[in-house]
Amino acid sequence: MSEELLHQLIHMVGENNRIVKEMKEELREFKTEMYAFRDEMYAFREEMYAFREEMYAFREEMYAFRDEMYEFRDDTYRRLDSIDRHDKLMEADLDLLHRKVNDNEREIHRIKHAGQ
Repeated sequence: MSEELLHQLIHMVGENNRIVKEMKEELREFKTEMYAFRDEMYAFREEMYAFREEMYAFREEMYAFRDEMYEFRDDTYRRLDSIDRHDKLMEADLDLLHRKVNDNEREIHRIKHAGQ
């Protein structure tokens, strides 16, 4: 019976060794996959950092563009206000000229009729 137990024990040790070998191989494969995944994650992280830098640059360009647009708008308002003031002054001058022409025409008409 001890010989049979010895055979069973040898068989069990052999089976355990086979299982341990399989587990070691699976562990090596898992490590390889994990290292590959880690490398992919590092590459992805670098891409994300580059994208973040591009977005910062884009944001700065957008702020600069916005500032230019505000400056353009303010300049346009100033110019339109100036044009509006000039237009009002010209209207006032034209009204004055129109009144003077009417006054002169009346005076000419009065002088014509007074001399007759």
